[in-house]
Amino acid sequence: MNQKQKRRLHPQFKGIPSEHIAFSKKKYQMKQPIQGFRPKMLLLMLSFFSVQLLYAQAGPNLGTTARTMNQAIQAMEEGKFETANGLFRQIVQSNVPIPPEMPFFFAKTLYELGQYSNSENFLQKYLDLNGFSGEHYQQAKALQEKLKIPLSQIKECSLCDRLGYRLHTCETCLGERVIEQDCGLCKLTGIVGCSRCAGKGVVTKKNVFNIVEYYDCERCETTGRLTCPRCEGTKVEHGDCNTCKGTGQITSSNLCDHTKNDGLTYSQSIRTSFRIIGH
Repeated sequence: MNQKQKRRLHPQFKGIPSEHIAFSKKKYQMKQPIQGFRPKMLLLMLSFFSVQLLYAQAGPNLGTTARTMNQAIQAMEEGKFETANGLFRQIVQSNVPIPPEMPFFFAKTLYELGQYSNSENFLQKYLDLNGFSGEHYQQAKALQEKLKIPLSQIKECSLCDRLGYRLHTCETCLGERVIEQDCGLCKLTGIVGCSRCAGKGVVTKKNVFNIVEYYDCERCETTGRLTCPRCEGTKVEHGDCNTCKGTGQITSSNLCDHTKNDGLTYSQSIRTSFRIIGH
C-alpha cells in the first residue's frame, strides 16, 4: 500500500496492519447503514403514532353519542321531554353518525311537545333508514297514524304557519302589509325631471332641410318638471313591509291551539288606539 492509499484511509484504520485493512474497512462499512437505520425507524414510528392520535381526536366519538341517547331516553321515561329534546338536538348537531333508532325516539319526543311537523319529518327518516326491520317499526306506524289528526288541523288552520306556530300581527306595519317611507325617486321633492325634454321644457326636431327646430314640450307643459309618479307628489312612498315580507303577519314562538283569541295582541291594541286618535 503506497502513501496516497494510506492518506485516503479513514482515521479509524490508522495503525491497523495493511493486510487487515480490507476486512476491517468492509466491517466498518457494514455498520454505517445499521447506525442510520435506527433514526429512520424511530421517525417512521413517531409519524405513525401521530397519525393515529390525530385520527382518534378528529374521529367521531360514538361512545358519547350512545351515552347522550341513553340520557335522552331516560328523560323521556321521566316525562322530561324538553330535556330529551335538547339532548337529541345535541346528537343531530354533532355531525356524527346517529344511531338507527334515534329518529324514532326524537319523533316521539317532538310529538309530545306538540311539534307535529318536525315529528313527522324524523319519523319518516326513521322509516327510510330502517324499513320493516326497525326495532320500533310497529310503534312508528302507530305514531304515524296519531300524527294525521294534528297535521290536518295545522293544514286547515289560518292562524298558524305550516309548522303549527301561531301567527301574530306584524308590529312594524300593524298588519297593513305595507309601510310608508321617504320617496326614493324624487328625494322628498315630490317632482322629477321630464324625461322627454330632459328638464329643458323644449324639444328639438329636424325638418326636411335638416334644420333643428324647437317646440314646447307638451308632456311637462314647458316646465321641465313632472309630478313624481311613485309618490304622486306626496313625498312618501308605500312599499312591502320588510319585517313580515308583505304578509302582515309574523310567526311567534308559541304553538297554535287552532282557536281564535278574542283578546287583542299588543300590536292590535296599538292599531286600535291609532284608529281612535285618527277618528
